[in-house]
Amino acid sequence: MNTNDTMEVRIREVAQELFFRQGYAATSTTQIAHEVGCTQALVHYYYRTKENLFRQIFLEQIEAGLNVIGRSLCDNESFEDFLRHAISMYFDALTANPRLPDFVMEELVTNPERREYLREHFVKRPTYVLFYVQFESIVRREQEAGRLARVEPFDILMTIVALTVFPFLTMPMFRDMLGKTDKQVEEFIAHRKQEVTRFVLQGLKP
Repeated sequence: MNTNDTMEVRIREVAQELFFRQGYAATSTTQIAHEVGCTQALVHYYYRTKENLFRQIFLEQIEAGLNVIGRSLCDNESFEDFLRHAISMYFDALTANPRLPDFVMEELVTNPERREYLREHFVKRPTYVLFYVQFESIVRREQEAGRLARVEPFDILMTIVALTVFPFLTMPMFRDMLGKTDKQVEEFIAHRKQEVTRFVLQGLKP
């Protein structure tokens, strides 16, 4: 990686940290440049505008989350193992980046343009449509074979996402209001991973 590539990556990393910590509106390219230790002109050289920089980070994070299911579906494993694997991967991804749920929720709830942008770049993309079609086909196959309860495929995904994301959304309360240490938070997340997996698998039994 040459110096230019290193600076471009560094700007994106710092911008991501600032966006996650304080939100899009409160973050300026001046602050990003200051944190990186470069000029504001250099930030604009690589990314042109704050919005372009934000969109690149936003899309990367959303795509990483959606690809969890895509990667799991490509593995030759039972549906139960797929669910275990997908839930584990989601928890691991969010553990590595615990501010991501707040970041995504804030932008999607408060900014209709972000929702439209996400719709155009992901919901309508053939790759992700194919992921869902493949997932739905596997669910229907398992149901016809009597190995899975008659639950809508979309409901299965929503249950997994909701149960996985919620502990991270409530983490500040768990940490601060209840006075938990970093170690206790880590143990809580590991416990929730096991409980969510157990709950989902139990709820899908025919």
